[in-house]
Amino acid sequence: MSATGRTKPASSDAGADTKARLIAACRASLQQEGIAGTSARAIARHGDLNQALVFYHFGSVDGLLQATAREDSAQRAALYAERLADVDTLAGLVSVGRAIHDVETSRGSTAVLTQILAGSISSTELRASILAGMEPWTVLVEQALDRILAGTVLASTVPTADIAFAISSLFLGMELMASLDADQDRVASLFTSLDAVGMFVDALLPRSPT
Repeated sequence: MSATGRTKPASSDAGADTKARLIAACRASLQQEGIAGTSARAIARHGDLNQALVFYHFGSVDGLLQATAREDSAQRAALYAERLADVDTLAGLVSVGRAIHDVETSRGSTAVLTQILAGSISSTELRASILAGMEPWTVLVEQALDRILAGTVLASTVPTADIAFAISSLFLGMELMASLDADQDRVASLFTSLDAVGMFVDALLPRSPT
């Protein structure tokens, strides 16, 4: 405490650490309690923190949910950016999608995303954060599509930005359906089918003469 009797503000490092712990606790609450049971008290319990810190650092539980949505998306984009950067076939894009699904499901991230989406029904700010979080993914997929179509007669005619958004939306929808269906073999079968379609389309892509 300072000479004036006021508590000194926490360092920026301590504040960042507390925010990270709150986001981790929010994830744990969403996984175990669902969106309906995720309150400041529940989050504090999962993080062994004072619930007042939720409001101090994020303003509200909704603010913490928004930060969690952005952080999770940013982490996934950073984790898979290198693999996506090497994709130059549709089959390769499907393969990365399968890997992302497998890893994120095992980490429980799919459950978190599902619950955040459920919470976005009543929060325009949370919806905006989810959409903002999709942007890095959409850009990475668009760049992959540009490489896939490079050298084909479709390169200058296909709206890759729109298709990238459609692919990202399709993947999101698949993750939501997977969270509702306990039969993971069905999802694996779907990726196998998409892989076959991807290889078929890759073989048919008309290449411009060199």
